[in-house]
Amino acid sequence: MLTCSGYTPSNRHGSIHLAAVLLMLCLLLPPSGVAMADTSAPVEVTIGVLAYTGKPEAIDRWQPTADYLSEHNPGYHFRIEPLFLGEMRRAFDANRLDFVLTQSLQFSELSRVGRIWPLASLVRRDGDRMVERLGSVVFAREDQGFEHLSELAGRRVAGVGPNALGGWLLGMQALEDAGIDVEHAITPIFTGLPLGSVIDAVLDGRAHAGVVRSKYFQRHIEEFPESRLAPIGPAERHDFPYPSNTPLVPEWPFAATGKAPDGLPATVARQLTSLPADSAVIEAAGIALWQAPLDYSAIDRLRDKWMPEPLTAGEVVRDHWPLLALIVALVIGLFHWQSRRSTRRLQRQEDRLRRTFSGLHTGAVLLDAAGNILLANRAVAHFARSTSADEASLMGQSFCTAFALHVEGTETDCPLGVLMRAAEHGESAAMDGTIEREGHRLDVNLRVNRLEGARDPQLLVSMLDVTELRSANALLRYRATHDRLTGLLNREALEDFLDRSVTNGEKKREVPDTACLIWLDLDEFRLLNEIGTRQFGDRVLAALAGHFSLELPSDAMIGRVGVDEFAIWMPLASQDNCIVAARNVLKTVHSFLMPGEHDHLRLKASVGVTRIDADDALAARRMDDAERACQSAQRQGGDRVVQYSGGDTELLERKSEVERYNSLRAAISSNRLSQAAQRITPIDPALPMHHELLLRIVDKDGRAAFPAEFIEIAEKHQAMTEVDRWVVRTSCEWIASQLDTPMTVSINLSAHSVQDPGMIPFIRETLLDTGADPGQIIFEVTETAAIRNLEQAERLIKALRRLGCRFSLDDFGGGFLSFDFLRRLEPDFVKIDGQLIRDMPDDPVASVIVSAIIEVSRVMSARTVAEWVETEDQYERVRSMGVDYVQGFLIHRPEPVSRR
Repeated sequence: MLTCSGYTPSNRHGSIHLAAVLLMLCLLLPPSGVAMADTSAPVEVTIGVLAYTGKPEAIDRWQPTADYLSEHNPGYHFRIEPLFLGEMRRAFDANRLDFVLTQSLQFSELSRVGRIWPLASLVRRDGDRMVERLGSVVFAREDQGFEHLSELAGRRVAGVGPNALGGWLLGMQALEDAGIDVEHAITPIFTGLPLGSVIDAVLDGRAHAGVVRSKYFQRHIEEFPESRLAPIGPAERHDFPYPSNTPLVPEWPFAATGKAPDGLPATVARQLTSLPADSAVIEAAGIALWQAPLDYSAIDRLRDKWMPEPLTAGEVVRDHWPLLALIVALVIGLFHWQSRRSTRRLQRQEDRLRRTFSGLHTGAVLLDAAGNILLANRAVAHFARSTSADEASLMGQSFCTAFALHVEGTETDCPLGVLMRAAEHGESAAMDGTIEREGHRLDVNLRVNRLEGARDPQLLVSMLDVTELRSANALLRYRATHDRLTGLLNREALEDFLDRSVTNGEKKREVPDTACLIWLDLDEFRLLNEIGTRQFGDRVLAALAGHFSLELPSDAMIGRVGVDEFAIWMPLASQDNCIVAARNVLKTVHSFLMPGEHDHLRLKASVGVTRIDADDALAARRMDDAERACQSAQRQGGDRVVQYSGGDTELLERKSEVERYNSLRAAISSNRLSQAAQRITPIDPALPMHHELLLRIVDKDGRAAFPAEFIEIAEKHQAMTEVDRWVVRTSCEWIASQLDTPMTVSINLSAHSVQDPGMIPFIRETLLDTGADPGQIIFEVTETAAIRNLEQAERLIKALRRLGCRFSLDDFGGGFLSFDFLRRLEPDFVKIDGQLIRDMPDDPVASVIVSAIIEVSRVMSARTVAEWVETEDQYERVRSMGVDYVQGFLIHRPEPVSRR
């Protein structure tokens, strides 16, 4: 290629003609290396920005700056990448960033691990003043009387955390400058974010003094002058608008990394520092201007002094090699002696383990990969196919030969493959089954553990006889759903039957197109108790229940819903004979003969009836309709049938429900959901504090509303999972944005989310996207939701634990109160139902239940939380019982997360 700019003639006078030719070619051809039209793509330049208020906010704030740099640097396209604190370090280590905008302390950290240098320093605006530095203030209550920082020796000082620049490090430097041995002469109290927690610690006397950012302190005393807080000693600094008695350090730097293209950092520095204060770019960033970079060595010194780097292995070896050599010599000297001793000890341990295994009360066998029994204990003979079998005779047999086991949900005669597959995806699995043993049937609970042997994996199968326990549970379930006097369904069971019949217009099973719901109330039933006795009235009700069972159709569902009230669900083949069915029921009442000497008496009843269509989404609500029709029959004199007609009342009720559901959908679509946080405070100060995140719905006027009625509508219309996903993502983003101090929070999951198979992948993806630490998250599931969906709850809990999260069983004691379920779920935390806490002063049974929950949880190594603690008496009661945490208005009222 001909290069015009590179030609230099060696003989000026002898090359005139050649130069003229070259000049013409240069006018006609483009310069060397330059195409006629540059169509190459611009170079991508990445600016990593610390997103301390959230990633969307960081992009909105700094994208105009990136656009400005792209416009003034042809050939380059600047892109904002918002990052949380940990993500910034990882992106820098991976050499993905050309420029970095972050807080001063992290800039100092990055300068230790890679090449980075400041181009400009951020200047903030406070009214008409420019603020280029930040500072802190060491403060106390005015009534403490501290006049100088040196008086804090031997005192308690509160701060956000040991690595918080404005909330601790600057304060410690000021105390050291005042002559205090910070490491030994003060007692630190770290409260975590928000900064208001430090002020609370000083106000309530937990700390004598505190350290917070100067700007935050100024705003607090302006908003709450009655708190009577003041800096300790002189707190005025030249050209600094806020009170400060600590060193001042520079604001955030805009820095270039070693990845930035050559020459570009200097250009960017000139462009940023030349931006006028009234430019749109500066206004969008919310700052005053950019200035030449300040000296950040003060930050380095603070980091070296208060956050020293740990010693490396090389430094330890260099400084202590004689001692290390002596230790190595001693280890080598002891190794031979220890190996001989270990051999004898292992033999004794093996014998002891065999005796222990044989003495277990739970039957257990150890199987090889082929299903042959390698080891069995004495208790397993109780489950063997032959009653004459013992542990010795079982050795070497096939598992399927020794035990006639059937696992629930399978049809195979030998479930060995089922057991092995159950243990493939984890070290332990549980399942239920039955064992046939010479004419007897045993209900068993199986637990399968996969053991990695020296050669092939082995399987440890333990068997627990739960025959009596299941019978007891079946009896409890029957008593929970049936009336004890008549043996009929109770109201709750009948409503549950109606809900399961049709839900949201979809048939849950084969049901008729039309059914009648009949409500029957015996007229003047109290007269029977006066004529005879109360026992006679009970005999009449029991006999009438039997009379209904004989006279009414076999597919009718009958329930006792009051003292002398019955509800009857009756399927119909015709669309128009509900009134006829109700009259037949009244005739059945009339034909009933009184027991004993009162057979001359006859019963009368008021009967209400309503029709239920198969696509009725509110079938259980028809109970109320039938009851209202029955009341109408009573008002008309009784002993008659009245059919319910919804009229305006029914239309208004349905319209109200639709409006509430539409309001919920509008709140979700317009992002009017918010969260509040409530402290869960430990009784023992050594335990960490938690916070529970509570859902709030903001109405159109901006007021936060408690979502109880909206949650009921969301659950009814299958929208609760969407709400829970919003809560999980928002909570994880908030946890990841807590820069200075990690905070453990509890997040509630509804029963719908427990059943949702997509919830576990969603939580896993959300944790990866947001960078939230799973160890800071406790997922809460209510006792009722866990027990109704026990198998799915167990799978969810195990998956969450594999992710690193913890699990809390909420409202325990308010539902079924089954300690067997508690044993299976193995929660990290058990939250005792608040109604039990409220009932303890007046109900001794409530105190016994709470004490039992605490004791069982302690044995299971689960922490207990007492909810609804609102009085000092309740606090003292649960504290004396040994509860670990308390939660309630006595301790803390929920605050919006935005204020934390």
